[in-house]
Amino acid sequence: MRIYIISLILLLSGHQMMAQTKGKITAPQVPCNGSADDVPGIYTDHNNGKYGRVILKGTAVEKAAMMKNLIAIEKLEEASRKGFKLTGSAARVSFARYDNSNYGKNIYARYGYQLGVYAYVCHVTEHVPKIVDEYKTVFRVDINPYLSPVGVKPVGTGEFSMKYGNPRYDIADDVTSKYPNPISKYFSEEVLLAGRSDDYKNKHADFLKLNNGNGYVENWQAGNRYDNHGPNSYQWIDRHYFITKPGVPLLIPVSRKQYLEDMLVYLELEKANFELLNSKQLSEIATQTAEWAKKKRDALESDKLAYPKFYEVKKAKLKDLLTKQKNEWLQKPAVVDQNTQLKESEKILEALGRFYDEEAEYKSALYVLNPAYFISNNGQSAKTLFLEVQFRYEINKDRGFSARLFNNWEKNFAMDVLKKMAE
Repeated sequence: MRIYIISLILLLSGHQMMAQTKGKITAPQVPCNGSADDVPGIYTDHNNGKYGRVILKGTAVEKAAMMKNLIAIEKLEEASRKGFKLTGSAARVSFARYDNSNYGKNIYARYGYQLGVYAYVCHVTEHVPKIVDEYKTVFRVDINPYLSPVGVKPVGTGEFSMKYGNPRYDIADDVTSKYPNPISKYFSEEVLLAGRSDDYKNKHADFLKLNNGNGYVENWQAGNRYDNHGPNSYQWIDRHYFITKPGVPLLIPVSRKQYLEDMLVYLELEKANFELLNSKQLSEIATQTAEWAKKKRDALESDKLAYPKFYEVKKAKLKDLLTKQKNEWLQKPAVVDQNTQLKESEKILEALGRFYDEEAEYKSALYVLNPAYFISNNGQSAKTLFLEVQFRYEINKDRGFSARLFNNWEKNFAMDVLKKMAE
């Protein structure tokens, strides 16, 4: 029996780079006691994904280009494990197409590689390894990832009221297409770091790492980066890299001049949508006779009369800053207030045009996509513009497979080859 088990282990170990049976796989049926961390692992490539082989959507040219890039990444990962013994888990590759990423006027296909690592557990009564249904350790490469500016709302944009206690008006980003909203294209450091870094002590440094494609950031899913970790503690860490063209940042600062000009455009959108919202709310209670309806009608009519003055004062203030401030002041980065408590018109007017030298609580430096980076794809939508690399790994005495795999990847994965893909 012992010889049979040893032979089985050697056989599985020697074939761990080979795809197993289609779709469903089972862990090696060898005895285990409490932990299955040292049981030989299983690897399946993209031809034998957990849910079958994925057919990438797109034109024939797109599909060929995407498959070429994804297989190249798959081979890089496989090469990084040359001489490495995968244990305690089933590592399964899948490819995916995630629609498109819209970088302003430039559209690129977004697609990615994933290696999901499913832990083995030792069955408490059968005493043989089983594969868990969900992974917590995963390696991903996202080609042309989506960058979302959602969440940046400088004071004076979005929700406001004319007077405290009166109805509020929520100005959507694109209710009226006649007035495009340049403010909705703004990024902040926090927006770029969201879900990627929780290192609040080094926010700006982490932002620069991503923006310049230099180094990695980490977001701790479990545990705390600033705690002391003992042998029985558990850490679940999400590491991210941006692989970009050398010397060209993804985002560039918005100048005060650009911000003020964009606010003038936004003001026209606000005016058009205020009128729509005010009229809509009036029409909704036009036939109501209750006291609450009468009070709301009075408030809405009052707002209707008050808004034009608010609009003119706001517009004049923006224009005054643009014409009277020196060019040196206008070209400085726009660091603006983002205090969401300032929603009344009087407070908004006080804060409008007020800039700061550095970021702080409720104050954000604003950025936009760098047009020098996000160039036209020239008909090659699957071309690699930049990549996001993610490795989510676990550190725990019962999750040794994860740390071993991550440490080997960190040491042996050829990141420089990915950098060449983005050049």
